Amino acid sequence: MKNIGPVSSRWLAGVGIHTLDELRSVGVVNAYNLQRCHGYRVSLNLLWALQGAVMNVHWTRLPDSVKQDLRQRVMQIHETDH
Repeated sequence: MKNIGPVSSRWLAGVGIHTLDELRSVGVVNAYNLQRCHGYRVSLNLLWALQGAVMNVHWTRLPDSVKQDLRQRVMQIHETDH
């Protein structure tokens, strides 16, 4: 997968995601949160990388609007966790 290096690949596998189709099925935000809940030290760069993989673009080329939407969705989930 584009943007997904060896560490991110291991983390994805650790939460049961092995292919791009599985990532699409689970959803980027859900995959990110699964990794966070499993104790992996996730960052927003990982979230961007996951979205870039789904869109087949380098994560640095994601539009700011996409990044903002993803950030808001993650923050909403974090708010409901507390």
